[in-house]
Amino acid sequence: MSTPPASGRTPLAAPGGLTLLLLCIALLVSVSIGHSADRDRITVRVLIPRTTSALPFLLLARDHPVAGVDFQVDTFLDHAQALAMLLRGEVDLLESGTSQGWQNRLDGSPILMVDTGVWALSSLVGRDPSIRSFADLRGRKLALPFPGAPLDFQTRAILSHENMDADRDLTISYGPFAQSVSRLLAGQIDAAALPEPVATMAVRKNGLVRLLDYADAWAQAAGGDGKSPQVSLFATEHFAESHRALVSTVVSAWREASRQAAAHPSEVAARFAAALDLEPGILAEAARRTAFEVPDYRENRSRVESYYRAVSPFIPGGAPALDGRFFFAP
Repeated sequence: MSTPPASGRTPLAAPGGLTLLLLCIALLVSVSIGHSADRDRITVRVLIPRTTSALPFLLLARDHPVAGVDFQVDTFLDHAQALAMLLRGEVDLLESGTSQGWQNRLDGSPILMVDTGVWALSSLVGRDPSIRSFADLRGRKLALPFPGAPLDFQTRAILSHENMDADRDLTISYGPFAQSVSRLLAGQIDAAALPEPVATMAVRKNGLVRLLDYADAWAQAAGGDGKSPQVSLFATEHFAESHRALVSTVVSAWREASRQAAAHPSEVAARFAAALDLEPGILAEAARRTAFEVPDYRENRSRVESYYRAVSPFIPGGAPALDGRFFFAP
């Protein structure tokens, strides 16, 4: 997965023709919205990241649970290019980081949040099991992905709850997840914030220690609720408004598929490990540590806005209020 610029803002400019062509070739499938060969069926094109959050949509594509609807699911590695495809109308729905969506909305994009599907998926990983809380990071070295990343501002909010200054009481460095794992193994840092399935791979493959789950730390910081919006589904305003009933149908199917992924992680992992290029055992554990849930629209908006208010002081450049039209309403 590519690293957005240091500002945390994903560029809205679409990639050039050659870049877009190469991206399309790299995707699993490329299709069009509208009537398929069977004129009674409709194809819905969805872009998903190659992480555990992909599992419910892989279920939808494989099992065809909605009468008259075919799900064509493609994976992506570059968020900026995936967003460009959504804005061009080359795909219909994009599953991406929640904050990626709100940042692009604030930058003027016509992106709209349909709902949220993942509410926790990260852990603090290290070598020293005596680190049992963020307070134990005082005087130590912590790696985060990039300034303004979701794990950056959430970590800073948690540290603030522990009465710690992130820029004074510990040393934070930034770099890609793979680099953080290498630095942990070399003893250059004490802990790294890693999402699934990277966290489970680091523990199972590299002998590192899962020090704590972000969900537990966030629960302490947020008054008991460990759920925080991490991965959401987005559309353009035009698509959502002109296909309102279809989007609602997709969300209902996605909700049920998410329940299946949460209830049967080993079974689902066995089916899709190859598609995500992961070992079934690693994917199953990563799925168990991913909080799948698709709430109703009102609850989703309330949770996202509450989380946004909580982390806003720690988002670089400030965080203006989100407008109501950012949230899909059936």
